Parts: sequence; C-alpha cells; structure tokens
Amino acid sequence: MKSRNLMPLLAIAAALAALPAQAQKAKDTLRVAFVDPIHTILEYDDPKAEMRVTTDAVFDTLMCYDPKSREFMPLLATSWTQVDDRTLEFKLREDVTFHDGVAFSADDVVYTLNWLNDPNNKLRYDDLNWMDHAEKVDTHTLRVVAKQVTPIATVRLAISAHILPAKLHASYETKADFGRKAPVGTGPYKAVSVDSGNGIVLAKNPTYQIASKCKPAASIGTIHIQPLPDAQTRLAQLSIGGIDLSHAETSDEATLVASIPSLTTTAASGINFHYMTMDSVNRSGNAVLSNPKVRQALIQAVDRDLLIKTEVAGGAAVHVVDALCLKLQRGCADPDVKPYKFDVAAAKKLLAEAGYPNGFDVEVTAIPASYGLGEAIAGEFRKIGVRATVDKVTFAGYRSKQSAGKAQIIVGQWPSLGLPDVAPTMDFYFTGARDYWHDETIQKLAADAVSTLDEKRRDNDYRKVFDRVNENAYILPISTRPDVFIHGKDLYVSPDSINVYGVVFQDMHWN
Repeated sequence: MKSRNLMPLLAIAAALAALPAQAQKAKDTLRVAFVDPIHTILEYDDPKAEMRVTTDAVFDTLMCYDPKSREFMPLLATSWTQVDDRTLEFKLREDVTFHDGVAFSADDVVYTLNWLNDPNNKLRYDDLNWMDHAEKVDTHTLRVVAKQVTPIATVRLAISAHILPAKLHASYETKADFGRKAPVGTGPYKAVSVDSGNGIVLAKNPTYQIASKCKPAASIGTIHIQPLPDAQTRLAQLSIGGIDLSHAETSDEATLVASIPSLTTTAASGINFHYMTMDSVNRSGNAVLSNPKVRQALIQAVDRDLLIKTEVAGGAAVHVVDALCLKLQRGCADPDVKPYKFDVAAAKKLLAEAGYPNGFDVEVTAIPASYGLGEAIAGEFRKIGVRATVDKVTFAGYRSKQSAGKAQIIVGQWPSLGLPDVAPTMDFYFTGARDYWHDETIQKLAADAVSTLDEKRRDNDYRKVFDRVNENAYILPISTRPDVFIHGKDLYVSPDSINVYGVVFQDMHWN
C-alpha cells in the first residue's frame, strides 16, 4: 500500500501522463536531475555519489576496471608493473592532452596523487591513505610507492584517483575553486560551466584519444545537470519532458512511472547490497542476541525471496546474495556455508530451545532507503513471536547509533564505497566502533587478505570469512540493491556500470 505522502505524486503522474513530452533528443542535450545542491564538479571537494559521475565524465584515471572480466584495462597508462611488493611503475600515453590543449605527462599524475595524499589539503578524501608517495621517473613514467603491501592499490588508482592538470590546479590559492570555476580534464566530456543555480553543463569531447570498451567516448553532445531536491518536482519535470533522467530515490517513485507512457526505468546493477546485522556481543544491551540459536532463528524467519519481490526495486536485476559481496568484486568468493534457509517452524523450535518460547523484544534500526525493508523484516520476526519495533533513523542518526554500540539489529544497504573489491567491506564491518562481533578469526583472515598480492590466497581468506559469518549468524546478506533510474524511452541507459552513482554518462546514447 502506498503511503499518504505519495498521493501528490500519483496525482501529478495521472494529470501529466497524457501531456506530450518535450524531450531534447533533437537538440542532442540530455537534461539530468541531481538530488543534492551543486557546488563543484569534482568529487574530491564534495565526496558523494553524484559528484563521482561528473568527475568520471570530465577526468580520467590511470586504469579502467572491467567488472565482467575483473581485470584492469589501460587508460591514461599504457602498462604497469609490480616492481616490488610495495611499488607499482606506470608507463603513460604520450598522445593525450587536457581539454585546454596542454599536454598530459607524469608531472600531472605525481602532482595529483601526492596532493590527494597530503594530510594538509583538508580534504575529506582518504582513498589513497595506503600510499606513501608518487615519484616521477621520466616525462611519461612514474612510480607509486605504498606504505606496506597493498592489494587494493590498483583498484583505488583505477576507481578513485582521477588525474588533474598539475600547473592549472596548483595555480589556485583556494584549490576548491578549480572544480567550481574552470575544471579541466582529459575525459570524454568537457566542463562548460558550473553554477550552483543553473547546475553543470558538459559538452562532448570530440577528440577523446583514449576511448575503449572499458571507457567509451561520449555519444550525447551536451549534458545539463540541474539540482532538483524535491521528488514531486522531479517527477513532474520528467512527465512533461523538462528533464530526461533522474535517480529514483524510493521504490515508489519508480513504480509511478508505469502510468506515464513516455517514461521507463533502468535498474543499474552497481555494487550495492542489502543486509541485516545482529549484535552478538551485547554492545547494545539486548543480551538475547548473544545466543547463536536466537540469531539463527531470526535469520530463518526471513523470507529473502519474498522480500526482494515486495520491498526492493529493480525487478530482474534484484537477486538474493549469500555473501557480503557481489561477483564483480575482487575477493568475492562463493561461501561453502550458506545463510540458514527460511523455515518458520525451525525458527520457532530454535527459539524454544534457546529458552524463548514466547519470543522477546528487539529493536530494528532501519537506515534511509531501507525503511520498508526494515518494516517487512520486523513483520517476519513477529510471525515467530518476536516483538520487533523499527527505529527509522536518518543517516547521521544511524552512524551515531552504530558507532555508540546502541544498535541491536540494523537493516540497511552497503555500497562498498564504490570499490570493486571486498577489502572495504571487511574494514567497514569488522573493525573499530562498527564491529558488533569481535571475532578474532575473522579479524585475522581479513588482515591476512589485505597483506598479500596473491589473489587466490585473498579469495580463500574471504571465503572463510563469509563461511564464519553465515555459520555464526552474524549478518544476513539479503540481496543486490540496484540503482533505479527514471528516464525517457528515447534514451538508452546501460545497466552495467559500477560507478557509485549507478550509471556513467559516456555509456548513454539516444535510441
């Protein structure tokens, strides 16, 4: 059943469904709605998903990661060599220029990497904190030296280290001015303008020298990105052709598209997944969850197949997962031990054996975009006599509650920081204030996996972690969580991007 606050959206959809769309295909201009305000084009200055997609359009990295093969492909670098356990050497292309005509060289890479890694730059960006320094060998050769053995160095450089023009960026006394005044990169799109009111305008780079299947050249001529925080406004503008593409922030927004003939949806698989965690060491004050039979019973009460049909948007792109990762990620190995199967009778029996035949009280903390899933899981618990309430928190509230150890059960989603590797997931769950399990075996396995360059050894370590998580009923992996985009039917949106935003502009074209 739709909530009351969606009735205005339904009314808008019904009223506008018959109106002719005014799409901009004829003008070769794609108009995109962002939810958040626009202050820059560069993710380094505003680290959020929407800025990752603009950064990726205008700037390039040394390598490109192909999620299908789980291999790295050349981009700004033509080749790379592991000189020793801590050192990578890169050979760069010699035919690349920035959008302003300035030649690209090793100076730009060394400057960018060392600036990003400088603790004095005041950025909220720690993706290169594993790096000791970058050093120039010659005009088109450089070395990146890690602080210790780091198997995720190549992944970080391929996903998170977009290269800036050294002289231009260094010329700004306030470095953030570069991304909001005159950003210049080497990517498939050029930045035409950046304005907090009018948004961002990008134009196709007609001489993109390094296009490949992994990162193709731009197809659409112009992209105009506008900040539209209100869901009703976005849907209205989509309906009348005022904008052509918008991220669906809720499953209800995507559902409404069925009533508007000119629109459709695309579910981009991404690397997000839904999960449910349980406090096994009584940090939260509910000792009942310390009993493994209780945790197993709660997992067996959850019908994951039913949940993904009723609560997770994305249609065929949604599927159950048995480990805390997706196949396209390095280190994602199939667990030998699967999560306990849905079985209400078995769950009730386990509760009785654990000493709770009449159930118990428990609180489920649901984070934004998982409220419906949290309510549904609480409903599943009630079927076995567990009296579950749901605390729908803001993202800031979730972070505070999680870090303070006050969350009994958490239902949410994890975007893997946009990184196609399991390492950040292990760090997120099993270290510091976020660790509700204190499992030394898992901690040792995770530590071993990030201290070797042997991929088979890493796969084996992570498989053992996933087995132990499932066997001890610490965390229930639920399903993939695609990013759903609403757009005009004359626009093709690729469902295969691993960008943390969900799509990339250079993979789009007009039908």
